[in-house]
Amino acid sequence: MARRVLEPQTAAEAWNVIRLATGNVDALLAEERLGEIPVQISLCSPALRALPGLATRPQAVGKLEAQMKRAFTSLNAVAAAAQQRNGAGAKGALASLRLVLGELAGCFDAKVTEADIFLCPMHADCLAENAKTPCAKCGMDMVRRRIPASFIYTKPGEPTVRMTVQADAPVEAGRAMAVKVWLRRADGSAVTRDDLMVMHTEPIHLLIEEPGLGDYHHEHPAPTGIPGEYVFTFTPKKTVAYRIWADIVPMATGVQELPFADLPSEGKGGVVEAGADRFISTVGGYQFALTFPTGGGLATKAGQARPMGVTVTDEEGRPVTTLEPVMNAFCHLVGFYDDYRTVVHLHPTGGDVLNADLRGGPSLGFLLYAPRAGFMRLYCQVRIGGRMIFAPFDVNVEP
Repeated sequence: MARRVLEPQTAAEAWNVIRLATGNVDALLAEERLGEIPVQISLCSPALRALPGLATRPQAVGKLEAQMKRAFTSLNAVAAAAQQRNGAGAKGALASLRLVLGELAGCFDAKVTEADIFLCPMHADCLAENAKTPCAKCGMDMVRRRIPASFIYTKPGEPTVRMTVQADAPVEAGRAMAVKVWLRRADGSAVTRDDLMVMHTEPIHLLIEEPGLGDYHHEHPAPTGIPGEYVFTFTPKKTVAYRIWADIVPMATGVQELPFADLPSEGKGGVVEAGADRFISTVGGYQFALTFPTGGGLATKAGQARPMGVTVTDEEGRPVTTLEPVMNAFCHLVGFYDDYRTVVHLHPTGGDVLNADLRGGPSLGFLLYAPRAGFMRLYCQVRIGGRMIFAPFDVNVEP
């Protein structure tokens, strides 16, 4: 979380945090994800505390003390009801909070309480109240600040970007393929790299899988020089149609999107063979274990966040502590559901790895939020000794 979210320096910044965080509470209530609401409420507290010293209408400051007490009472009531899994109580407390926030807003100019805040995509602490203000550190254009509704899983937005793909030949096992990708908006205009946020070192992550969920590839296409056109190569292991998802975050919305397109093949097949949970996977001389602090027998349920870990050992059972950073993380987990549409992309808890010389392992922690029930194949992507390894796990998610 950027420091300026927790330590707002202007009234506009504080009100922006309150407005975004309470809006996120609405979204979490709608999805019945009550357990995550206290996180959003915790973002409101420092913003509220900052307001008395930032009021822009001195004649109204005398009213602040009583209003602040009422605001914190309502704020705490929202969090308490959410922790008790009382959705109706949380909604009622949120309505009360909004009433007192409306009264507090009377101590400030409307342009302050409704202001958007803009930040640099590369330097989150470089903020401005004007979108045309360049970043003081790198000169990049600012983008509208957004606070994720969840730091575990955010449902992808409705695609504003459309993707089409074309390969140099039909998919054939073992044959390297050159694939062109086109990203365009609904009006046909090109989507360039500058239109996309850089997430984990890249603006475009291509997640590639076949219908049987048995051959996952993670690629990053390069621009060709034609706006909106990109190219990459990969070698499929099967002669079946493959699907490509583009994991992107447009600058215009700040919301993850996952448009997809299919590569045709003359081969048939590729049906998912759902089976029992598989929490141990051996690949490339290493063993990967999916672990759960509460015990492996506890069912994974849709709509619930569940702590889990990945532990890596070598063929002698010795802990592996030489995991190399891959896209600023020691591990990426990408899961594909048996509906061949739903995708999850997880990173270890603890933030990005920004030093390429660091090494990780043997254990990494994650929070798994399963958005729906069904069978999911979860791939663990790591790099050891310069070699990329993909280890599959199977997880059955209950309703």
